[in-house]
Amino acid sequence: MEQTAADRSSLKLKQKTSISDLPHKVFTLFLITVGLITAITIWARNYTYYLMPLQERPTSQRYDSLRPDGVESHGYGVIGTAMIFIGVATYSSRKRLRRFANLGRIRDFLDFHIFMCLVGPILVLYHTTFLFGGIAGAGFWCMTAVVLSGFVGRYFYKFIPKNIQGDELTSKDLETERADLMESLVSNYKLDENTVKLIEEISVVRFDESKAGLLQLLWYMTKVDLSHMRNTRRLRALLRRRSVPKSYVREITRIANRRIVLRQRVLVLEKIRQVFHYWHVIHLPFSIVMLVILIVHVGVAIAFGYTWIF
Repeated sequence: MEQTAADRSSLKLKQKTSISDLPHKVFTLFLITVGLITAITIWARNYTYYLMPLQERPTSQRYDSLRPDGVESHGYGVIGTAMIFIGVATYSSRKRLRRFANLGRIRDFLDFHIFMCLVGPILVLYHTTFLFGGIAGAGFWCMTAVVLSGFVGRYFYKFIPKNIQGDELTSKDLETERADLMESLVSNYKLDENTVKLIEEISVVRFDESKAGLLQLLWYMTKVDLSHMRNTRRLRALLRRRSVPKSYVREITRIANRRIVLRQRVLVLEKIRQVFHYWHVIHLPFSIVMLVILIVHVGVAIAFGYTWIF
């Protein structure tokens, strides 16, 4: 049977999405799996020691191995510190050095950076055996601040629209894509003007970006995230009432949801970029302090002969 224009368009869009998103999703899932397995395995292996009162730890058979300068715990510290430096160096190089501009997609490097700078601190935490004192304690709390601010930054980052390569888009780019999607709805799926208008009215979350502060912005983005499933249900119900063929409902819903997302991101784009500027003012100094403390800690350890297995 000959394919209709809508079928061909739908197939093309699905293939494009599959090609661009699937490798990234697999890569992200792999990193998450490795991180969880690492953290859970070490805890399951050593939790009885970590939960022991401090005064009883020297009586444990594993004390020599698990104390901070023991072979196993020291190894966690060495590997964790190396992961942090590698995570920072690779992402910063890809982002700032022109010679690496075409070396993979920036969002893959960002996710690798997050993985290394999340699992690395977890290993450092196991290295400390949950003892926080002196310069190591100060480094740990700086590291905690960096990790927490990194989570916040990653949440904001997802609201900055990007192309397949991960480069940021402008408001004009977003409006062009919205217009293309509207053209697809009208020409490929033959939706009437009234149906398109009703689709446009679904899930309009009001936001006055000129007056909104950080908390209002966070609340708006949270509402946008939470409204996705409700919007999908409303869109499908609308299409069924309009007697749209079942074979088209899923793809029309996907396109309509994409238009909703684009409209929301146009609203917050400039505000998000402002927040990112101030976020860097917080995240970067903590990162620098953390790295300096790590370097000092490693230098002192080496000076006193704690060189692990080297």
